[in-house]
Amino acid sequence: MSLKIGDVSYPSLKGKVSAQEWDARVQLAALCRLIPMMGWDDLSMQLVSARVGNEYLFIPNGPLFEEVTASSLVKVNLEGDVLSDTPFGIVKTTWYPMRAVHEVRDDVNFVIHTHDDILAAVACNKNGLLPISQSAAFAMADGLGYHAYDGVETYEEKIPSLQRALGTENNAVLLRNHGLLTVGWEASHAFMRHYNVRKACRIQLLAASAGKEELLHFSDEMLGSFKYELTRLGQGEGTTNPWPGLLRKLDALEPSYKD
Repeated sequence: MSLKIGDVSYPSLKGKVSAQEWDARVQLAALCRLIPMMGWDDLSMQLVSARVGNEYLFIPNGPLFEEVTASSLVKVNLEGDVLSDTPFGIVKTTWYPMRAVHEVRDDVNFVIHTHDDILAAVACNKNGLLPISQSAAFAMADGLGYHAYDGVETYEEKIPSLQRALGTENNAVLLRNHGLLTVGWEASHAFMRHYNVRKACRIQLLAASAGKEELLHFSDEMLGSFKYELTRLGQGEGTTNPWPGLLRKLDALEPSYKD
């Protein structure tokens, strides 16, 4: 079966790759479709990746995120060399931020990096994300790091500084003057972390724009309690998982992501 994006034809990989790889392809393609649907996109200048064993899936050069399908994703090795038989290439320098994560975090299978205006605005703030909302408190409890801007990150020599900001326990990194990177064992983890940090950033911008009233900060004791709340939520208490519903929404609106 032949598929097409614009004038480029490419083969369907359904049934031609392992079940593990196909599932990762579908999950990553879902992320590609959800990013513009959520208003997080910057044309095609955002990044996602997924680990499949010792290989990785990355975005094809050319298509917009709303055009990406499971079969169009490009398989690469850690160095960014293309391994799959595909008419699509990649912009190898944009692989470096993804490589930075996958190289040092075996607990991470999915990575999202975006720089929409709301995230970038807070990343430009000297004080970063403030502990003024429940969303911010969850982000801090879950591990939030900061990466000082040292120029465009699409250089191999910039990998170590991003790895230091990520560390071993941070699941989100605010890239100063730039945007946000989130990670997860599953696609849903990376997505929900991105959603939560962005929500916290939006609340902060709205609160700061409301006038001269002093913002209310959570106490250190209150912030510490969110570690427990994350554990409780992880055990399925008091929460729902929106990821299956988001996939159903895509199935209804944009089912071609699974091609």
